[in-house]
Amino acid sequence: MNSILIIDPDENFLNEATDYLKQSGYRVIAVQNGATGVQRALQYTPDIILCDIHPEDLSGHEVFDMVRQINSTAIIPFIFLSNKKSYDELRSAMSLGMDDCLVKPFDFKELKRTIEVRLERQEKIMQQVDEKFNILIDNANVAIYIYQDEKLNYVNQKFCEILGYSKRELVGMNVVNIVYKDDIHLVMEKINRAFKALQDELEVKFRAIRRNQEIVNLRLAGNIVTIQGKKSLVGSVTKASETQKISSENDDNIPEMTPREKEVLSYICHGYSNTEIGKMLKLSTRTVEGHRNRLLKKTECKNSVCLAVYAIKKGLINIESSHNL
Repeated sequence: MNSILIIDPDENFLNEATDYLKQSGYRVIAVQNGATGVQRALQYTPDIILCDIHPEDLSGHEVFDMVRQINSTAIIPFIFLSNKKSYDELRSAMSLGMDDCLVKPFDFKELKRTIEVRLERQEKIMQQVDEKFNILIDNANVAIYIYQDEKLNYVNQKFCEILGYSKRELVGMNVVNIVYKDDIHLVMEKINRAFKALQDELEVKFRAIRRNQEIVNLRLAGNIVTIQGKKSLVGSVTKASETQKISSENDDNIPEMTPREKEVLSYICHGYSNTEIGKMLKLSTRTVEGHRNRLLKKTECKNSVCLAVYAIKKGLINIESSHNL
């Protein structure tokens, strides 16, 4: 079901348009002022926006500019609604890039036809983009996935090759179905923490079961992004190396660390994110990120996992005997 956001100060028009479009099979979000309209556009990512040239508080032009400046709403078809007095103003504004305009009063059948034309055109554009995207991603040398609604929503050819499944078999499958039973809790805990914004990014090593029942060591990485209004985990899968090498020319040469850096390092070794560490130490996330980056540079480690291994091997942190963080 396509969704439509209507922004119009005229309550009677808003009610009539909402009733008609709902009966026509659309989901409608209706508001009277521009600021709320921008908020609803961000919240729901509608398929099309109808906006009066003069809604309450913000002008229609301001609403249009704001929507176009935000990545998630920039390509939504935008139709201006106007009366005859502001028609010239409206036509002038269309030169800035809005998709169409309708002059009140108009028949709701005309409104429906205009919406249908714009949605069909948008669908064709998106299909062309999807085709190019799929060709590019499918031929990548990295295994790429999209995890949404507790299942794999997309996988590329490299991902299929690593696990020995076809795309048809993998798309719609829950990740737990390819994870070795003893590693399921670890993987799902990491994924859930990512979706709850408890960590900045996801990185986890686990054992996976290929279609032929062979067990393979994998590393899954990803970040949370919004796709079609839904939180999604997007990232890559690579075969994990058997050993993790620490970048250090001299194992006995332990770099000097400040008390605060040692404190941050302890939390890193326990798997806490920058945001969580900041809350516990009453620091900004950016400050914690600065400490983390300096630790990586001092130890010559490539990532936080490597850093934790380094700290434990060097005896800087003792996970078993450390206090409860």
